[in-house]
Amino acid sequence: MTLPAVPSGHRDLQDLRKLSHSPILTYLRKQAPPPAPRIKGLRARRPSPFPSMAAFSPSRIWTWFCQYLGHRIGRRHPFPTYAKGDSDQGIYPLEGDGGEIRMALAADWGTGTDEAAAVANRIADFKPHYAIHLGDVYYVGTPTEVNANFLGIRNPATHYVPCRWPSGSRGTFALNANHEMYALGYGYFDGILPAMGLVRDGKAQGQRASFFCLENEHWRVIALDTGYNSIGIPIIEYFRQPSSALPPETVEWLREVVRPRPDDPRGLVILSHHPYFSRFDYCYPKPARQAAEFVKGPVLWFWGHEHRLAIYKEFDKPGGLRTFGRCIGHGGMPVDLPPAKPLHPEFGVEFTDKRLYPNDENLTVGFNGFARLTFEGALLTVQYVDLRGTVVFSETWAVDRGNLNRVRYSHLEAS
Repeated sequence: MTLPAVPSGHRDLQDLRKLSHSPILTYLRKQAPPPAPRIKGLRARRPSPFPSMAAFSPSRIWTWFCQYLGHRIGRRHPFPTYAKGDSDQGIYPLEGDGGEIRMALAADWGTGTDEAAAVANRIADFKPHYAIHLGDVYYVGTPTEVNANFLGIRNPATHYVPCRWPSGSRGTFALNANHEMYALGYGYFDGILPAMGLVRDGKAQGQRASFFCLENEHWRVIALDTGYNSIGIPIIEYFRQPSSALPPETVEWLREVVRPRPDDPRGLVILSHHPYFSRFDYCYPKPARQAAEFVKGPVLWFWGHEHRLAIYKEFDKPGGLRTFGRCIGHGGMPVDLPPAKPLHPEFGVEFTDKRLYPNDENLTVGFNGFARLTFEGALLTVQYVDLRGTVVFSETWAVDRGNLNRVRYSHLEAS
């Protein structure tokens, strides 16, 4: 059966447009969407320039107040880790078949939108051995939202078609992020992680923790949790940006279990939700400084958080990591187009997708997509693919005694 390029019946993209990174404002926007998809196409009304106005009715303000206090006041979910002496220490084999290993990465996918469903279909077409989500389930990662926007379980209070994160034949994983933690992480740790993990006899075994490592003789893929410390004290966090530092348990795991060595001949890929650096938005350098104690680089680092595709030039700063940064936060949110005046012009971008995405909601946004990684021995090919299956940027890396060299690349000329 041929699936449509962009399915219908899911959440409207406009309900997530211009969504703030602030928990208090995100909870407010959560009250605004209607209970069913809007009319699309020629009969569609142009979206209001004030997307959150519907949330200001008295009943919705009261619901917002109760939900915000109910989910934000209290202890965050305990941080799961790997018990000493346990056979599962969070390091798993990176393996495939036929001489290649296929891995799909997407970030900010958990929106439940038509576009997220299209990206999921393109990932399934790729038949990945591993499918890894780099975090953010919207609006605030409650169990109900996790069910509808990530696990494919319909919300009985709405009429939207749910979305399910696609599975890898060898393993399916999900990282933690700030939106999961806006509800203190309970939807993520208690709902998402039990449905993830390595696959045995056709069934996922559960993901033990929010950080892990996949490795073979040529590569190491290290996934880090920058989400757990991405929230602070309610209200105060609106004025003071949390650092998204790695929890102490993750740092100890890197030091005692993963134990990266400067003379390790394998190529290193890092996965996280928050960006080490950004040309367009806030930077989160603390996790890189923590990891620099163990990792000497160079690294190929994939992250999300910002809703765009951006291929960064090499970045190297004392006290940090020599990094080739890749922002792939265009999985399911309305995609931001490059601004005329970037916030941090000192960070060079090699490529960003400037195309306007033609959509039935009359939105001025870019194309959603994801990254396809194919490991073949000491070679890694990364294709950045949009929701229609078009490869907009492609690069191939070779590892030689721990050093990463890009041996070829290409991009879509129309971008």
